[in-house]
Amino acid sequence: MGLFISLIVIVWVAWMIARKGYATAVLLCAGVVLLGASVLLDLSPGIDLEKSTGSQFFDIFLVVEKVMSSNLGGLGLSIMAMGGFSKYMDTLSAGQALYSVVGGPLKYVRSPYLLACMGFVVSQIIGFAIPSASGLALMLMVTLYPVMIRAGVSRMTAVAIIGSSRFFDLGPGSANCLLAAKTAGISWAEYFFSWQMQIYIPLLITMLVSHYFVQRFWERREGPDPEDLILQERFRNEQEHESAEGSVPNIYALLPIIPLVILLAFNPIVLGRYGINIKVGVPTAIVLSVLIAMMFDFIRRRNALDVLGGMKQFFEGMGKQLAVVVALIVAGQVFGEGLIATGAVNSLITGAETANLGAGFMVVVMGLIIGVVAFLMGSGNAPFFSFAALIPEIATKLGIPAAAMLLPLQIMTGIGRTMSPVTGAIVAVAGIAGVSPFQIVKRNAIQLVLCTLVTFLATFLVVLP
Repeated sequence: MGLFISLIVIVWVAWMIARKGYATAVLLCAGVVLLGASVLLDLSPGIDLEKSTGSQFFDIFLVVEKVMSSNLGGLGLSIMAMGGFSKYMDTLSAGQALYSVVGGPLKYVRSPYLLACMGFVVSQIIGFAIPSASGLALMLMVTLYPVMIRAGVSRMTAVAIIGSSRFFDLGPGSANCLLAAKTAGISWAEYFFSWQMQIYIPLLITMLVSHYFVQRFWERREGPDPEDLILQERFRNEQEHESAEGSVPNIYALLPIIPLVILLAFNPIVLGRYGINIKVGVPTAIVLSVLIAMMFDFIRRRNALDVLGGMKQFFEGMGKQLAVVVALIVAGQVFGEGLIATGAVNSLITGAETANLGAGFMVVVMGLIIGVVAFLMGSGNAPFFSFAALIPEIATKLGIPAAAMLLPLQIMTGIGRTMSPVTGAIVAVAGIAGVSPFQIVKRNAIQLVLCTLVTFLATFLVVLP
């Protein structure tokens, strides 16, 4: 009964989100309905609380309170801090400085396809500092896109490279990455070093090699585009450098990567071998980084009031992350609690055990499902937030670490999102370049399918114990 009710609610959720319903409200309402059904129909295992309110009706909303309180002070604060820092970096134009340092040498590369691949590597580096897929794509369209066009890269190859730049959510700014680490019960640094990096390198190599040959194949198949020559002439005639008064100092390129340096350097994995026990969390690193950035800004502008006023952007960025990302995490976890309470998760696991399906098969099936959902929604956050809460219990019963299931699922949300023509980043890039989102998806489809195969292969050979 619980599985049947859950399937009905899941179909409703998919239908409402497909109709552009507000995903946070849809997931929250669905979770409350499932929790209510578990109470009214006395479904097993029901609502699991350490301390009840004394009323089953109010226990439903106590679950919501528990999820909110556990997220707002921990994971939610980390995500809000990173969002605020990203907004403050935009205010200082630090992203532009980072590109001028990291991406400047690209203009000396002669081969357009090699240049495109190098541009992809640059996008991965900058992606550490700009975790938003849309934000990264928009910045690359302003900075990397003109460089590639001037160097002879076709418009479609350039937008395909930029559109696929955030195929893998890597770094402390990724909400999915932070959620996966928290759900697995490990630190971000451990998740990054011990889990993500062992599969990211094969995926990066796959993307680079396939981009080189696939883009060359499409160029030869589709022939020259007259618009490319017009764009190249326009960009060559534009002023390449801003006036000295309006330019951003190159030293500002250090500012976006300060949190990453602090987080990677000050953690037990790096310092533990030297007997130093220092563990710095994301919010701590962000606060320190913001203060350092303010010092740089004061030295440049010599106006304390303007510098202090700029910090308003940091808190506004935090508020935006609360409204968009953290709220979605809360709603997704409430939905997950509802699926657990109705017994849907237990039924799924029992069915897999009865059919003698191993952990690898479960990872593949759930990975494909979450990838399809991300493709349909054009979002990687909503499906991952919905599934993540279910993984620890499933992983425990299958006898594998939670991170071993969370990692391929996280990767599949990124791949599914990148393949979707309705993804915000793809739509934004297509609009600026004046091409169809479907053209970008077509140019990236082969690479992403190959990455899917590599993900599952690496899961079986490397990730699963």
